[in-house]
Amino acid sequence: MTVSPTHLVLLPTYNTGPRLREVVTEVLRHWQPVLVVVDGSTDGSEQTVLELSRTEPALTVLVLPRNAGKGAAVLAGAQTARARGFTHALVMDADGQHPAGSIAEFMGESQRHPDALILGRPIFPANMPAERRHGRKLSVGLVHLELLGKQVADPLFGFRVYPLAPLLAVLGPRRGGRRYDFDTEAAVRLGWAGVPLRNLAAPVRYFSRAEGGVSHFHYLRDNATLVWMHVRLLAELLLWRWPAQLRHRRRGQSATVTLALLLAAVLVPGAAAAADPLINPEHRMAPTAPAWGDLIEGFAHHPDTTADFTERRFFPFKKAPISLTGEVRVSTARGLSLHYTAPEARTVILDEHGVLIRAAAGETAPPADPRAAAANDALRHILRFDLAALERDFDLYGQRDCAAWTLVLVPRTEAGRRSVGQITVTGEAATIRHIEIRRTPKQAIVISIAPPRPPAAFTAGEVKEFFR
Repeated sequence: MTVSPTHLVLLPTYNTGPRLREVVTEVLRHWQPVLVVVDGSTDGSEQTVLELSRTEPALTVLVLPRNAGKGAAVLAGAQTARARGFTHALVMDADGQHPAGSIAEFMGESQRHPDALILGRPIFPANMPAERRHGRKLSVGLVHLELLGKQVADPLFGFRVYPLAPLLAVLGPRRGGRRYDFDTEAAVRLGWAGVPLRNLAAPVRYFSRAEGGVSHFHYLRDNATLVWMHVRLLAELLLWRWPAQLRHRRRGQSATVTLALLLAAVLVPGAAAAADPLINPEHRMAPTAPAWGDLIEGFAHHPDTTADFTERRFFPFKKAPISLTGEVRVSTARGLSLHYTAPEARTVILDEHGVLIRAAAGETAPPADPRAAAANDALRHILRFDLAALERDFDLYGQRDCAAWTLVLVPRTEAGRRSVGQITVTGEAATIRHIEIRRTPKQAIVISIAPPRPPAAFTAGEVKEFFR
Protein backbone atom coordinates (compact mmCIF):
# COMPACT_ATOMS: atom_id res chain seq x y z
CA MET A 1 0.00 0.00 0.00
CA THR A 2 1.30 3.46 -0.96
CA VAL A 3 0.48 6.77 0.75
CA SER A 4 0.86 9.92 -1.35
CA PRO A 5 0.56 13.62 -0.48
CA THR A 6 -0.10 14.58 -4.13
CA HIS A 7 -2.04 11.73 -5.78
CA LEU A 8 -5.34 10.30 -4.54
CA VAL A 9 -7.87 7.82 -5.86
CA LEU A 10 -11.28 9.29 -6.70
CA LEU A 11 -14.30 6.99 -6.97
CA PRO A 12 -17.60 8.46 -8.18
CA THR A 13 -20.54 6.24 -7.22
CA TYR A 14 -24.27 6.13 -7.82
CA ASN A 15 -26.45 3.29 -6.52
CA THR A 16 -23.55 0.84 -6.74
CA GLY A 17 -25.02 -1.52 -4.17
CA PRO A 18 -23.12 -3.81 -1.80
CA ARG A 19 -20.11 -4.05 -4.10
CA LEU A 20 -19.11 -0.45 -3.20
CA ARG A 21 -17.57 -1.24 0.18
CA GLU A 22 -15.66 -4.20 -1.27
CA VAL A 23 -14.14 -1.99 -3.96
CA VAL A 24 -13.23 0.82 -1.54
CA THR A 25 -11.60 -1.66 0.84
CA GLU A 26 -9.61 -3.19 -2.02
CA VAL A 27 -8.47 0.23 -3.25
CA LEU A 28 -7.33 1.23 0.25
CA ARG A 29 -5.06 -1.84 0.28
CA HIS A 30 -3.29 -0.53 -2.83
CA TRP A 31 -3.29 3.25 -2.42
CA GLN A 32 -4.15 5.97 0.08
CA PRO A 33 -5.81 8.43 0.36
CA VAL A 34 -9.15 7.65 -1.28
CA LEU A 35 -12.02 10.06 -1.98
CA VAL A 36 -15.48 8.60 -2.66
CA VAL A 37 -18.02 10.97 -4.25
CA VAL A 38 -21.59 9.78 -3.73
CA ASP A 39 -23.60 11.20 -6.64
CA GLY A 40 -27.00 11.43 -4.97
CA SER A 41 -27.40 7.67 -4.40
CA THR A 42 -30.82 6.45 -3.25
CA ASP A 43 -30.02 2.80 -2.49
CA GLY A 44 -28.26 3.46 0.83
CA SER A 45 -24.92 2.07 -0.46
CA GLU A 46 -23.13 5.17 0.82
CA GLN A 47 -23.88 4.23 4.43
CA THR A 48 -21.32 1.42 4.45
CA VAL A 49 -18.47 3.67 3.25
CA LEU A 50 -19.54 6.49 5.59
CA GLU A 51 -19.26 4.00 8.42
CA LEU A 52 -15.86 2.85 7.14
CA SER A 53 -14.61 6.46 6.93
CA ARG A 54 -15.16 6.92 10.67
CA THR A 55 -12.42 4.39 11.40
CA GLU A 56 -10.29 4.82 8.28
CA PRO A 57 -8.54 8.23 8.24
CA ALA A 58 -7.32 7.72 4.64
CA LEU A 59 -10.92 7.59 3.38
CA THR A 60 -13.07 10.66 2.73
CA VAL A 61 -16.67 10.52 1.54
CA LEU A 62 -18.30 13.47 -0.23
CA VAL A 63 -22.08 13.15 -0.55
CA LEU A 64 -23.78 15.24 -3.25
CA PRO A 65 -27.44 16.14 -2.58
CA ARG A 66 -28.76 14.94 -5.93
CA ASN A 67 -27.66 12.85 -8.89
CA ALA A 68 -25.92 15.07 -11.44
CA GLY A 69 -23.92 12.53 -13.47
CA LYS A 70 -20.48 10.94 -13.42
CA GLY A 71 -18.72 13.98 -14.82
CA ALA A 72 -20.29 16.30 -12.26
CA ALA A 73 -19.25 13.92 -9.47
CA VAL A 74 -15.65 13.70 -10.72
CA LEU A 75 -15.38 17.48 -11.04
CA ALA A 76 -16.82 17.98 -7.55
CA GLY A 77 -14.26 15.51 -6.24
CA ALA A 78 -11.48 17.22 -8.21
CA GLN A 79 -12.34 20.58 -6.64
CA THR A 80 -12.32 19.02 -3.18
CA ALA A 81 -8.99 17.31 -3.85
CA ARG A 82 -7.43 20.54 -5.10
CA ALA A 83 -8.65 22.40 -2.04
CA ARG A 84 -6.91 19.78 0.10
CA GLY A 85 -3.61 20.28 -1.77
CA PHE A 86 -3.69 17.30 -4.12
CA THR A 87 -2.43 17.74 -7.68
CA HIS A 88 -3.60 14.51 -9.35
CA ALA A 89 -6.45 12.05 -9.05
CA LEU A 90 -6.84 8.54 -10.41
CA VAL A 91 -10.50 8.15 -11.34
CA MET A 92 -11.95 4.65 -11.42
CA ASP A 93 -15.38 3.07 -11.36
CA ALA A 94 -16.77 1.98 -8.01
CA ASP A 95 -18.31 -1.26 -9.28
CA GLY A 96 -15.11 -3.32 -9.37
CA GLN A 97 -14.61 -3.46 -13.13
CA HIS A 98 -11.48 -1.32 -13.03
CA PRO A 99 -8.25 -2.93 -11.76
CA ALA A 100 -7.18 -1.82 -8.29
CA GLY A 101 -3.99 -3.79 -8.88
CA SER A 102 -2.98 -1.32 -11.62
CA ILE A 103 -3.31 1.78 -9.45
CA ALA A 104 0.34 1.90 -8.40
CA GLU A 105 1.54 1.48 -12.01
CA PHE A 106 -0.67 4.33 -13.25
CA MET A 107 0.23 6.58 -10.33
CA GLY A 108 3.93 5.90 -10.91
CA GLU A 109 3.59 6.87 -14.57
CA SER A 110 1.83 10.08 -13.52
CA GLN A 111 4.56 10.91 -11.01
CA ARG A 112 7.17 10.47 -13.73
CA HIS A 113 5.12 12.58 -16.15
CA PRO A 114 3.13 14.99 -13.96
CA ASP A 115 1.99 17.16 -16.87
CA ALA A 116 0.36 14.24 -18.68
CA LEU A 117 -3.07 12.64 -18.67
CA ILE A 118 -2.50 8.92 -18.09
CA LEU A 119 -5.20 7.00 -19.96
CA GLY A 120 -6.10 3.36 -19.60
CA ARG A 121 -6.08 1.11 -22.64
CA PRO A 122 -8.55 -1.67 -21.73
CA ILE A 123 -7.75 -5.36 -22.04
CA PHE A 124 -11.22 -6.88 -22.25
CA PRO A 125 -12.08 -10.22 -20.66
CA ALA A 126 -13.44 -13.15 -22.64
CA ASN A 127 -16.93 -12.74 -21.14
CA MET A 128 -17.26 -9.14 -22.33
CA PRO A 129 -20.28 -8.90 -24.69
CA ALA A 130 -19.09 -8.50 -28.28
CA GLU A 131 -21.55 -5.68 -28.97
CA ARG A 132 -19.97 -3.59 -26.22
CA ARG A 133 -16.51 -4.00 -27.72
CA HIS A 134 -17.60 -3.19 -31.27
CA GLY A 135 -19.78 -0.30 -30.14
CA ARG A 136 -16.68 1.56 -28.96
CA LYS A 137 -15.10 1.68 -32.39
CA LEU A 138 -17.19 4.64 -33.59
CA SER A 139 -16.26 6.70 -30.53
CA VAL A 140 -12.60 5.81 -30.96
CA GLY A 141 -12.66 6.89 -34.61
CA LEU A 142 -14.42 10.18 -33.86
CA VAL A 143 -11.94 11.08 -31.12
CA HIS A 144 -9.02 10.31 -33.41
CA LEU A 145 -10.59 12.74 -35.88
CA GLU A 146 -11.18 15.40 -33.21
CA LEU A 147 -7.56 15.17 -32.04
CA LEU A 148 -6.17 14.78 -35.58
CA GLY A 149 -4.31 11.72 -34.36
CA LYS A 150 -4.45 8.48 -32.41
CA GLN A 151 -3.18 9.80 -29.08
CA VAL A 152 -6.12 8.26 -27.18
CA ALA A 153 -6.43 4.47 -27.32
CA ASP A 154 -9.94 4.29 -25.81
CA PRO A 155 -11.89 7.48 -25.01
CA LEU A 156 -14.63 5.60 -23.11
CA PHE A 157 -12.40 3.82 -20.60
CA GLY A 158 -12.54 5.82 -17.37
CA PHE A 159 -9.51 4.39 -15.53
CA ARG A 160 -7.24 7.44 -15.69
CA VAL A 161 -4.93 9.74 -13.75
CA TYR A 162 -5.89 13.38 -14.29
CA PRO A 163 -3.72 16.41 -13.55
CA LEU A 164 -6.36 18.34 -11.62
CA ALA A 165 -5.52 21.93 -12.55
CA PRO A 166 -5.84 21.40 -16.34
CA LEU A 167 -8.95 19.23 -15.88
CA LEU A 168 -10.76 21.90 -13.89
CA ALA A 169 -9.58 24.60 -16.29
CA VAL A 170 -10.96 22.91 -19.43
CA LEU A 171 -14.18 21.42 -18.05
CA GLY A 172 -14.95 23.38 -14.88
CA PRO A 173 -16.48 26.45 -16.62
CA ARG A 174 -18.42 24.36 -19.17
CA ARG A 175 -21.90 22.88 -19.02
CA GLY A 176 -21.00 19.76 -21.00
CA GLY A 177 -19.09 16.70 -19.88
CA ARG A 178 -21.23 16.13 -16.80
CA ARG A 179 -22.61 12.64 -17.50
CA TYR A 180 -21.35 9.73 -19.61
CA ASP A 181 -19.83 12.24 -22.02
CA PHE A 182 -17.26 13.18 -19.36
CA ASP A 183 -14.53 10.66 -20.19
CA THR A 184 -14.53 11.44 -23.91
CA GLU A 185 -14.87 15.21 -23.62
CA ALA A 186 -12.17 15.41 -20.95
CA ALA A 187 -9.67 13.50 -23.12
CA VAL A 188 -10.36 15.61 -26.21
CA ARG A 189 -10.29 18.98 -24.45
CA LEU A 190 -7.15 18.17 -22.49
CA GLY A 191 -5.55 17.10 -25.76
CA TRP A 192 -6.62 20.37 -27.35
CA ALA A 193 -5.11 22.23 -24.41
CA GLY A 194 -1.73 20.65 -25.15
CA VAL A 195 -1.71 18.23 -22.20
CA PRO A 196 0.45 15.21 -23.12
CA LEU A 197 -1.60 12.01 -23.49
CA ARG A 198 -0.08 8.69 -22.41
CA ASN A 199 -1.74 5.26 -22.64
CA LEU A 200 -1.16 2.27 -20.37
CA ALA A 201 -2.78 -1.14 -20.68
CA ALA A 202 -5.19 -2.15 -17.92
CA PRO A 203 -7.28 -5.31 -17.53
CA VAL A 204 -11.07 -5.00 -17.25
CA ARG A 205 -13.39 -7.19 -15.20
CA TYR A 206 -16.94 -7.62 -16.47
CA PHE A 207 -19.72 -8.48 -14.04
CA SER A 208 -23.11 -9.61 -15.26
CA ARG A 209 -26.25 -8.53 -13.41
CA ALA A 210 -26.34 -11.93 -11.73
CA GLU A 211 -22.85 -11.22 -10.35
CA GLY A 212 -23.87 -7.82 -9.03
CA GLY A 213 -22.84 -5.76 -12.06
CA VAL A 214 -24.58 -2.39 -12.24
CA SER A 215 -25.06 -0.13 -15.26
CA HIS A 216 -26.91 3.18 -15.19
CA PHE A 217 -26.42 3.86 -18.89
CA HIS A 218 -29.70 5.03 -20.45
CA TYR A 219 -29.62 3.93 -24.07
CA LEU A 220 -31.56 6.82 -25.65
CA ARG A 221 -30.65 9.66 -23.30
CA ASP A 222 -26.96 8.91 -22.97
CA ASN A 223 -26.41 8.03 -26.62
CA ALA A 224 -28.08 11.31 -27.56
CA THR A 225 -25.73 13.10 -25.13
CA LEU A 226 -22.71 11.45 -26.74
CA VAL A 227 -23.90 12.31 -30.25
CA TRP A 228 -24.45 15.95 -29.29
CA MET A 229 -21.02 16.05 -27.66
CA HIS A 230 -19.29 14.84 -30.84
CA VAL A 231 -21.28 17.35 -32.92
CA ARG A 232 -20.04 20.16 -30.66
CA LEU A 233 -16.45 18.93 -30.64
CA LEU A 234 -16.29 18.49 -34.41
CA ALA A 235 -17.86 21.92 -34.95
CA GLU A 236 -15.27 23.51 -32.65
CA LEU A 237 -12.49 21.67 -34.42
CA LEU A 238 -13.62 22.80 -37.87
CA LEU A 239 -14.47 26.39 -36.92
CA TRP A 240 -11.43 27.38 -34.88
CA ARG A 241 -9.57 24.59 -33.08
CA TRP A 242 -7.81 22.90 -36.00
CA PRO A 243 -4.87 25.37 -36.42
CA ALA A 244 -3.86 25.04 -32.76
CA GLN A 245 -4.33 21.27 -32.85
CA LEU A 246 -2.15 21.03 -35.95
CA ARG A 247 0.53 23.01 -34.12
CA HIS A 248 0.32 20.61 -31.15
CA ARG A 249 0.52 17.67 -33.54
CA ARG A 250 3.48 19.12 -35.45
CA ARG A 251 5.26 19.91 -32.21
CA GLY A 252 4.79 16.35 -31.08
CA GLN A 253 5.89 14.91 -34.40
CA SER A 254 8.90 17.17 -34.87
CA ALA A 255 9.93 16.80 -31.26
CA THR A 256 9.91 13.03 -31.52
CA VAL A 257 12.52 13.33 -34.18
CA THR A 258 15.95 12.49 -33.16
CA LEU A 259 17.94 12.20 -36.32
CA ALA A 260 16.94 8.59 -36.91
CA LEU A 261 13.40 8.74 -35.54
CA LEU A 262 12.18 11.09 -38.24
CA LEU A 263 13.14 8.61 -40.91
CA ALA A 264 11.72 5.68 -39.00
CA ALA A 265 8.33 7.29 -38.36
CA VAL A 266 7.69 9.88 -41.08
CA LEU A 267 9.40 9.28 -44.40
CA VAL A 268 7.61 7.23 -47.02
CA PRO A 269 9.20 4.21 -48.71
CA GLY A 270 11.28 4.88 -51.78
CA ALA A 271 14.04 3.60 -53.97
CA ALA A 272 17.27 2.46 -52.43
CA ALA A 273 19.95 5.01 -51.64
CA ALA A 274 22.82 5.45 -54.05
CA ALA A 275 25.77 3.10 -53.58
CA ASP A 276 28.66 4.41 -51.47
CA PRO A 277 32.17 3.74 -52.82
CA LEU A 278 33.29 3.00 -49.26
CA ILE A 279 30.99 -0.04 -49.13
CA ASN A 280 33.29 -2.75 -50.40
CA PRO A 281 35.25 -5.66 -48.89
CA GLU A 282 38.42 -3.60 -48.72
CA HIS A 283 36.88 -1.24 -46.17
CA ARG A 284 34.83 -3.78 -44.22
CA MET A 285 35.85 -3.45 -40.59
CA ALA A 286 35.61 -5.49 -37.41
CA PRO A 287 34.59 -3.74 -34.18
CA THR A 288 37.83 -4.88 -32.53
CA ALA A 289 40.12 -3.70 -35.34
CA PRO A 290 43.33 -2.24 -33.78
CA ALA A 291 43.25 0.69 -36.20
CA TRP A 292 40.15 2.02 -34.44
CA GLY A 293 41.14 1.22 -30.86
CA ASP A 294 42.33 4.74 -30.02
CA LEU A 295 38.97 6.21 -31.11
CA ILE A 296 37.02 3.68 -29.06
CA GLU A 297 39.15 4.56 -26.05
CA GLY A 298 38.87 8.30 -26.74
CA PHE A 299 35.06 8.25 -26.94
CA ALA A 300 34.81 6.10 -23.81
CA HIS A 301 36.58 8.81 -21.78
CA HIS A 302 35.33 11.85 -23.67
CA PRO A 303 34.44 14.85 -21.51
CA ASP A 304 31.05 16.59 -21.59
CA THR A 305 30.75 18.34 -24.97
CA THR A 306 28.66 21.23 -26.27
CA ALA A 307 28.55 22.41 -29.89
CA ASP A 308 26.29 24.27 -32.29
CA PHE A 309 24.65 22.25 -35.03
CA THR A 310 22.59 22.67 -38.19
CA GLU A 311 20.14 20.01 -39.29
CA ARG A 312 18.66 19.71 -42.77
CA ARG A 313 15.79 17.40 -43.66
CA PHE A 314 15.38 16.44 -47.31
CA PHE A 315 12.02 15.23 -48.66
CA PRO A 316 11.13 14.12 -52.21
CA PHE A 317 8.05 16.36 -52.18
CA LYS A 318 9.93 19.54 -51.19
CA LYS A 319 12.27 21.52 -53.43
CA ALA A 320 14.28 22.92 -50.54
CA PRO A 321 15.28 21.14 -47.33
CA ILE A 322 13.84 22.06 -43.96
CA SER A 323 16.57 23.64 -41.82
CA LEU A 324 16.83 23.61 -38.03
CA THR A 325 19.51 24.96 -35.72
CA GLY A 326 20.44 24.48 -32.11
CA GLU A 327 22.96 23.17 -29.61
CA VAL A 328 23.97 19.56 -29.10
CA ARG A 329 25.22 18.28 -25.75
CA VAL A 330 26.82 14.86 -25.41
CA SER A 331 27.55 13.18 -22.11
CA THR A 332 29.06 9.72 -21.81
CA ALA A 333 27.00 9.14 -18.68
CA ARG A 334 23.74 10.93 -19.57
CA GLY A 335 23.33 10.54 -23.33
CA LEU A 336 22.46 13.04 -26.04
CA SER A 337 20.53 16.32 -25.83
CA LEU A 338 19.48 18.22 -28.94
CA HIS A 339 18.31 21.68 -27.92
CA TYR A 340 16.59 23.17 -30.97
CA THR A 341 16.46 26.96 -31.02
CA ALA A 342 14.90 27.48 -34.48
CA PRO A 343 12.33 27.34 -35.93
CA GLU A 344 10.92 26.61 -32.44
CA ALA A 345 12.45 25.96 -29.04
CA ARG A 346 12.40 22.38 -27.77
CA THR A 347 14.81 19.79 -26.44
CA VAL A 348 15.03 16.16 -27.56
CA ILE A 349 16.79 13.90 -25.06
CA LEU A 350 18.02 10.47 -26.10
CA ASP A 351 19.43 8.16 -23.45
CA GLU A 352 19.23 4.56 -22.27
CA HIS A 353 15.60 5.13 -21.20
CA GLY A 354 14.52 6.15 -24.71
CA VAL A 355 13.39 9.49 -26.10
CA LEU A 356 12.01 12.41 -24.09
CA ILE A 357 10.74 15.65 -25.61
CA ARG A 358 10.84 18.76 -23.48
CA ALA A 359 8.94 21.83 -24.75
CA ALA A 360 6.96 24.77 -23.40
CA ALA A 361 3.84 22.58 -23.14
CA GLY A 362 5.65 20.04 -20.94
CA GLU A 363 7.42 16.71 -21.35
CA THR A 364 6.25 13.93 -23.64
CA ALA A 365 7.54 10.68 -25.02
CA PRO A 366 6.97 9.55 -28.60
CA PRO A 367 4.60 6.66 -29.29
CA ALA A 368 6.23 3.27 -28.96
CA ASP A 369 7.61 2.10 -32.32
CA PRO A 370 10.04 -0.83 -32.62
CA ARG A 371 11.56 0.67 -35.78
CA ALA A 372 12.17 3.99 -34.08
CA ALA A 373 13.60 2.27 -31.02
CA ALA A 374 16.11 0.43 -33.23
CA ALA A 375 17.11 3.65 -34.96
CA ASN A 376 17.51 5.50 -31.67
CA ASP A 377 19.67 2.70 -30.27
CA ALA A 378 21.90 2.99 -33.32
CA LEU A 379 22.32 6.72 -32.83
CA ARG A 380 23.09 6.28 -29.13
CA HIS A 381 25.77 3.68 -29.94
CA ILE A 382 27.25 5.96 -32.61
CA LEU A 383 27.66 8.79 -30.11
CA ARG A 384 29.53 6.41 -27.80
CA PHE A 385 31.44 4.93 -30.74
CA ASP A 386 30.34 1.53 -29.51
CA LEU A 387 31.26 -0.49 -32.58
CA ALA A 388 30.58 -3.84 -30.91
CA ALA A 389 26.94 -2.84 -30.23
CA LEU A 390 26.51 -1.43 -33.75
CA GLU A 391 27.93 -4.57 -35.35
CA ARG A 392 24.96 -6.59 -34.08
CA ASP A 393 22.60 -4.83 -36.51
CA PHE A 394 24.87 -3.24 -39.14
CA ASP A 395 27.67 -4.13 -41.48
CA LEU A 396 30.47 -1.67 -40.69
CA TYR A 397 32.69 0.02 -43.26
CA GLY A 398 35.35 2.54 -42.36
CA GLN A 399 38.29 4.60 -43.53
CA ARG A 400 40.85 6.69 -41.64
CA ASP A 401 43.28 9.41 -42.67
CA CYS A 402 45.24 10.31 -39.55
CA ALA A 403 42.73 12.04 -37.23
CA ALA A 404 39.96 12.21 -39.86
CA TRP A 405 37.68 9.21 -40.24
CA THR A 406 34.49 8.03 -41.93
CA LEU A 407 32.17 5.27 -40.75
CA VAL A 408 29.34 3.81 -42.87
CA LEU A 409 26.62 1.63 -41.33
CA VAL A 410 24.51 -0.62 -43.57
CA PRO A 411 21.55 -2.41 -41.92
CA ARG A 412 21.76 -6.16 -42.22
CA THR A 413 18.02 -6.73 -42.64
CA GLU A 414 15.51 -5.49 -45.17
CA ALA A 415 13.39 -4.11 -42.33
CA GLY A 416 16.37 -2.12 -41.10
CA ARG A 417 17.07 -0.74 -44.56
CA ARG A 418 13.43 0.37 -44.90
CA SER A 419 13.15 2.01 -41.50
CA VAL A 420 16.64 3.33 -40.80
CA GLY A 421 18.53 3.45 -44.06
CA GLN A 422 22.24 3.91 -44.51
CA ILE A 423 24.09 5.98 -41.89
CA THR A 424 27.33 7.81 -42.63
CA VAL A 425 29.33 9.41 -39.81
CA THR A 426 32.49 11.50 -40.16
CA GLY A 427 34.67 13.01 -37.50
CA GLU A 428 38.04 14.18 -36.31
CA ALA A 429 39.69 12.25 -33.48
CA ALA A 430 37.07 11.63 -30.75
CA THR A 431 34.68 14.25 -32.14
CA ILE A 432 31.75 13.66 -34.50
CA ARG A 433 31.35 16.42 -37.09
CA HIS A 434 28.77 15.11 -39.56
CA ILE A 435 25.94 12.55 -39.54
CA GLU A 436 23.87 11.60 -42.56
CA ILE A 437 20.94 9.20 -42.44
CA ARG A 438 19.80 8.43 -45.97
CA ARG A 439 17.06 6.14 -47.25
CA THR A 440 16.97 7.30 -50.88
CA PRO A 441 18.78 9.94 -52.92
CA LYS A 442 15.96 12.39 -52.04
CA GLN A 443 15.14 11.30 -48.49
CA ALA A 444 17.69 12.12 -45.85
CA ILE A 445 18.59 13.95 -42.69
CA VAL A 446 21.96 15.65 -42.60
CA ILE A 447 23.39 17.20 -39.45
CA SER A 448 26.57 19.23 -39.34
CA ILE A 449 28.22 19.87 -35.99
CA ALA A 450 30.49 22.87 -35.45
CA PRO A 451 33.81 22.51 -33.61
CA PRO A 452 33.00 21.84 -29.97
CA ARG A 453 33.38 24.50 -27.32
CA PRO A 454 36.19 24.12 -24.78
CA PRO A 455 35.52 21.02 -22.65
CA ALA A 456 33.72 21.74 -19.38
CA ALA A 457 31.63 19.54 -17.15
CA PHE A 458 27.92 20.33 -17.39
CA THR A 459 26.65 22.45 -14.52
CA ALA A 460 23.80 21.30 -12.30
CA GLY A 461 21.56 23.76 -14.15
CA GLU A 462 22.50 22.34 -17.55
CA VAL A 463 21.94 18.77 -16.37
CA LYS A 464 18.47 19.69 -15.08
CA GLU A 465 17.51 21.64 -18.22
CA PHE A 466 18.97 19.45 -20.95
CA PHE A 467 19.02 15.91 -19.53
CA ARG A 468 16.96 13.74 -17.19
